[in-house]
Amino acid sequence: MQTPSPSQLPTNAMPVVWQWLLGAAAVVIILAGLKAISHIVTPFLLAAFLAIICAPPLGWMQRRGVPGALSILILFSAVGLLFFLLFLALKGAAESLATQAPMYQAKLSGWLDQLRLLIEARGLPDDLIPKGLPLPGAGALTDTAKSVASGLGQFTASTLLVLLAFMFLLMEEGTLSGKLNAAFPARRRARVRARRFLRSVYRYLLIKTAASAATGLIVGISLTIIGVDFAVLWGILAGLLNFIPTIGSIIAAFPAVLIALLGLGVGEAVIVLVMYVAVNTVIGNVLEPRFMGRSLGLSPLIVLVSLLIWGWVFGPIGMILSIPLTMIAKLALDASPQTRWAGIMMSDEVRKPKT
Repeated sequence: MQTPSPSQLPTNAMPVVWQWLLGAAAVVIILAGLKAISHIVTPFLLAAFLAIICAPPLGWMQRRGVPGALSILILFSAVGLLFFLLFLALKGAAESLATQAPMYQAKLSGWLDQLRLLIEARGLPDDLIPKGLPLPGAGALTDTAKSVASGLGQFTASTLLVLLAFMFLLMEEGTLSGKLNAAFPARRRARVRARRFLRSVYRYLLIKTAASAATGLIVGISLTIIGVDFAVLWGILAGLLNFIPTIGSIIAAFPAVLIALLGLGVGEAVIVLVMYVAVNTVIGNVLEPRFMGRSLGLSPLIVLVSLLIWGWVFGPIGMILSIPLTMIAKLALDASPQTRWAGIMMSDEVRKPKT
């Protein structure tokens, strides 16, 4: 048997290199296309996530004899009411922030001046002490808060599109099993993998959404009891950012701790910080893994890359949904033996592939 010469080896390796390059180029083109039409894709993306989260309750109602149309109407009404209450709470918090922002900024500026004088009294050279921090003016903060409040009112117009898409996706959910059977009539293993993937997605998003809702509710109630201003706003922020591991919890805690420090004092700020740490530790490190049944974590590098990519493509909503989107991709990779290696590389721990 003739042994191939060394000059032939690069030629044999070229197709693999070109496949990777073409695959990377295709990913870049797809992401750029999604960014160009993000204003169209984002409402349907939100509707898809809502439909996935509501699929288990929909199946539960139908198994107990509730007619399909009535169960869809119940979920549609519940989600619509939730959207209305959420936007109403956010608008009220933003308007309250618009009126109280100058007071908090003046208090923060006074603290910074006292700190500068204290450091100056210790003998530090004047040229090493900044005369002030580049904080936005009180008028700029007020205008920003007012624009946020008005923007929330305008955003409710696109909510109708999200709810309509959500309703139609729920109607499609009932025929999904039949479509899988029709699409893969002779490929039982492919149908099993598709169903396993869908169950994993349903379970992950349902548990993660429940954990995020519990986080936001506990944080909002706790801050209200402590007496921190804008407690509803910080509770909603904590619930939304709970989808982002570690980084989201830090970002959510910072403004609430700062407002507690400025408005109430050091003791209350420490209590708020301890409360955030306790809530995120119990829910994120104890309850979520227990209900998930196994680790579904992502590598910290993958989390950072996901935030950057999906934030660039879909903006702030993409950053909030970045981890669920990446987790769905990871579950899809785990469902196939050919791509399971990629799912393992995205994980936050070393685990053996399934046999």
